[in-house]
Order: sequence, then structure tokens, then C-alpha cells
Amino acid sequence: MSRDLFTFESITLKTVEPSDIAEMQNILNRASYYHTTILQQSPAGLADRCFRAEVPTVSGSRVFRHLFLGSDARVGISPSFALDVFVGFPNYKIASVALFVIREDCQRKGTGREVLSQTLAQYLIEYHPAVETISVSLTENNVPALRCLVASGYERTNRWEKLDINGRPIIALTYRRSVRDNHTSG
Repeated sequence: MSRDLFTFESITLKTVEPSDIAEMQNILNRASYYHTTILQQSPAGLADRCFRAEVPTVSGSRVFRHLFLGSDARVGISPSFALDVFVGFPNYKIASVALFVIREDCQRKGTGREVLSQTLAQYLIEYHPAVETISVSLTENNVPALRCLVASGYERTNRWEKLDINGRPIIALTYRRSVRDNHTSG
């Protein structure tokens, strides 16, 4: 199996190449709730900025970045989401989700729960077996994402961070789940 394509159950992850930036931007453009409610700015150019983002360095650990376009065979629209994961950040036992955006016309169909609870965990088990935990930080006002994380078996940690988004103070909360925990609530 190629590292460029990973399939688990109904979900397929494809590594983003430069030729995929327009498709990724299309997904971001079709997630207006995220941009109008959370970021309060246009997604213009966000796919290119994500693609060119630098991989953070961690002393004593190598950090891997995986930027994916994904599809869910049950939804029938391909690609239907973008996923950006840093493996080994902040340490070698953690994979941190930096971005997970699903097109609004593909939401509420189980894709988010499937990716966050099963597919990403299976990918990490196969390609990064030292990773024990998946970490997701999101803003407190992102209620749909909070619901998805809880339904996917994530638990809130005591870690939070105050952010400034366009002059607005926002709290980012961190949720985590074990890679090998296959329990999800219905």
C-alpha cells in the first residue's frame, strides 16, 4: 500500500500534492461555518498556506506532517474533507490534528466521527506505531466540532490556550484519545 493513499472502511486519505491545492481550497470554501463563525475571515489562500506550512521542530524527536484530502464512500463526493496532522508533536507519542475541515454539504453523515475515531487511529497504528495519543485543539465556540470529538471518544484535557483571532479573544481547548481505543459512542 502506498503512503500516498490509505483506505480504511469507507474513508480514503490521499496525500496532498501541489496539483491538489485547488481541490483543497474548494473544500475550505465549502466550509463557510468554520470561516464565518470561528475564524471570521475568508478562506482565500488558506489551502496554499496550509500546504506550505513549516513542520515544527521538537528536540529529541522527528516530526512528520501528513496533509490529506479525504473522501467517504458513503457520502459520494470526493474529496469531501481536508486533514492536516503533525505526528511527533509535541512529543513522539502524540499526533496533533492541526486542521480538519469537512465540506458543509458532507457534514452530519458520520465522516468526522469515522475519521477521528477509526481511520486516523488505524493510519497511525500502521505507519507510526509509537504514537499513543491523538490530540485535537479547537476553539470553544466550535460547537459542531466539540460534539463530534465527544462522539468520537475524545476527552477534554486541562490544557487550554488563549488565542487572539482578528482582535477577538478565543479559548482553544485540547481534547485527546488513545490511538488504540476503538470505543466510540453512537
